[in-house]
Amino acid sequence: MDICFSQVTLKVPSNKKGDSLPLYYVGCSERNLKNSNLNWHLLTSEPVTTKEEALKIVSYYEQRWLVEEYHKAWKTDGTDVEGLRMQNKNNIERLATIHAFIAVRILQLKFANQQGDFTSCEQILSSKAWKLLWLKRIGNVLPKEPPTMKWAYLELAKLGGWKDTKRNGQASIKRLWEGWFKLQTILEGYDLAMSLESDL
Repeated sequence: MDICFSQVTLKVPSNKKGDSLPLYYVGCSERNLKNSNLNWHLLTSEPVTTKEEALKIVSYYEQRWLVEEYHKAWKTDGTDVEGLRMQNKNNIERLATIHAFIAVRILQLKFANQQGDFTSCEQILSSKAWKLLWLKRIGNVLPKEPPTMKWAYLELAKLGGWKDTKRNGQASIKRLWEGWFKLQTILEGYDLAMSLESDL
């Protein structure tokens, strides 16, 4: 890649009022490709005056796919925060924040499955949550140790209706969200049953 950088100024359109905007430009171009050169033209408010700073901006842009995956989990396929029809700004902010945390958990599950993560699922599920998921999906005898993140991914996806019809072991974000939502309903039912039992 050839990388260049420079300070630039964006002028205000002639039919608009306002001040010009000082920015930094970082350009990336692939070398030695005859037909399909990759070219990125990036504008940033971050100061770029050295090669290292330019490379840092490029590394940020390389992570854009992760941002897209997050938006998919948060805005559309997952928690569908865009579908909220609330009138009060404070309520929208609260629910959007809660959904943002859930979207992060869904992405953690997705990446755990892709990387074959065999660490404890208690990174994302409470002890009570994974135990209820186990009882719902597997059976009555709980394991002595918490199951893995990969197990949590597969069981939540199945709870959400995933059948692995493509035989690739990859559930959609929508199925993970639906499984997560069903598990929360199971948790609420369990807590309600326990509180009623203690009142009797």
